[in-house]
Amino acid sequence: MKTLLASALGLLTLAVIASAEAADGPPPPSVNQPSGINLGGTSFYDGFAGPPGLSHLVYLKYDSASSFRDKNGHENRAFDDPKLNVVTLLNQLSYYSPETIGAGAHLGWNLIVPVVSLDGSFGDAGARLKDNATGLGDITTGPQVQFDPIVDSHGRPVFVQRFAMNFILPTGKYDKHKDFNQSSNFYSVNPYWAATWMPAPRWEMSWRLHYLHNFKNDDPASSSPLLFEGQPVRNTQAGDAAWTNFTASYEVMPKLSVGLNGYYFKQLEDDKVNGRTLADSREKVLGIGPGLFWRASEREGFWLNLYHETNVENRAKNDFSVQMRIVRTF
Repeated sequence: MKTLLASALGLLTLAVIASAEAADGPPPPSVNQPSGINLGGTSFYDGFAGPPGLSHLVYLKYDSASSFRDKNGHENRAFDDPKLNVVTLLNQLSYYSPETIGAGAHLGWNLIVPVVSLDGSFGDAGARLKDNATGLGDITTGPQVQFDPIVDSHGRPVFVQRFAMNFILPTGKYDKHKDFNQSSNFYSVNPYWAATWMPAPRWEMSWRLHYLHNFKNDDPASSSPLLFEGQPVRNTQAGDAAWTNFTASYEVMPKLSVGLNGYYFKQLEDDKVNGRTLADSREKVLGIGPGLFWRASEREGFWLNLYHETNVENRAKNDFSVQMRIVRTF
């Protein structure tokens, strides 16, 4: 039932993690994808929205990672017993006008405000990174267009969709001397298309296709001095990326659906440091697991989603992620 979730706040990435294994000299810069992207944050019946008006959604997500992966998907040997646990609480306000334009389109606006708790720990034998504890994350906001469902001759919804243009704003807590921060410290533009197809009674398939463009970070963060090609690091820029959230579910009893949910993220361009390309820095991850959706009423819903990650490159690998989401339309 709704829109962008910054569920990946807990997936704080290290894009040049393979290079961190160098034995001599200072560590290379790390370039992160924005902390406000929603890997797996949306799920069953994603193309739908509640009745026109104002909706309040609350998300609680827990991510637990015990390894960082290099460009080949192998565990990075620079780290000894790494652990990164992240708890994310998001409040989302989403509004759709009851008025329609064109072919059943409703104009609306979306606002997401996250609070993120970071807890990282590392063994004594390897590299150690610092987290920024608990604080406000980056705000996501932007316009959206929700379409009325297409129904068949029996009045059953068979397809519904939404388009949105979201902007991730660097409003969160940020310490340039910490490795893991709530804020990315740069702007991002994130358009998406969400849709749900119901090919038969009680069955649904949903997807959300994203594109991500990132702007420069002119004050990169690190707990140790950074050099790139013998020069101090002045700025970084995460490469553009695309990803999809996807689901398939079956209504096992009235108002209760169970199924599979997942996401696939792929960075399309290498990162940049001081305006120069950082080779072999593209991120990739596949997450998949079971989930359920309970439609408590026409104005209330509940989701529970679990994910396990695989096929991970140049980022932290979550052993598991658990998310709960509730929505109330006023």
